[in-house]
Amino acid sequence: MARRCSMGIFAAAVDYFQRGGVCMWPLLLCSIVVCVVAVERSLYYKKTFSPSAFAPAFVKLINEGKVDEAYELAKKTRGKTSDLAVQIIEAREQLGRKLSSTAYAMVDHTTAEWKQYISALNLAIGLSPMLGLLGTITGMMASFNALNERLANPMAITAGIGEALITTVFGLCIAIFGMCVHAYLTGCVKGASRGMEEVAGAMADEFTQEK
Repeated sequence: MARRCSMGIFAAAVDYFQRGGVCMWPLLLCSIVVCVVAVERSLYYKKTFSPSAFAPAFVKLINEGKVDEAYELAKKTRGKTSDLAVQIIEAREQLGRKLSSTAYAMVDHTTAEWKQYISALNLAIGLSPMLGLLGTITGMMASFNALNERLANPMAITAGIGEALITTVFGLCIAIFGMCVHAYLTGCVKGASRGMEEVAGAMADEFTQEK
């Protein structure tokens, strides 16, 4: 029974998709892009973000002059922010006056990695409603072109317009979901980048004073 029900839902979805016309295919591609970026970036952030508590704890130790304790904390913490801290502390003697610029260059490089594929998400969000509108317009044009043939049946014209609106609905749904994903991902990046900048700034101030 459950299998028959699922097959019925699938068949209805396929029929709904086909009635939307040719513009449903690029809309389907946009929906795939949004889903892939959402899953890939979420998994990548989970692997590369340091815990949110790391930056305040590390900065506090650095400001108190407890460099060795801060170093040990960074070594046992996962993520790009802790990796930055470990690399800068280990190379602080060799870097000298270049320490600050090197630290912030690493921050910029990591932030750029975190923002990767966000532009593809923006493109999908922008294209979806426009493709939906295009599908609706072409569908309505086809309906009105067949007006003479369907004059005896006005309900056929209404049905044709209803089918044409499928692409608009699909496009708007993709855009709304994509905007939610974009807001979540950019919020995550901003928070992680802020923590990394705090870590880099604390080390730059502390190790510059040592000189």
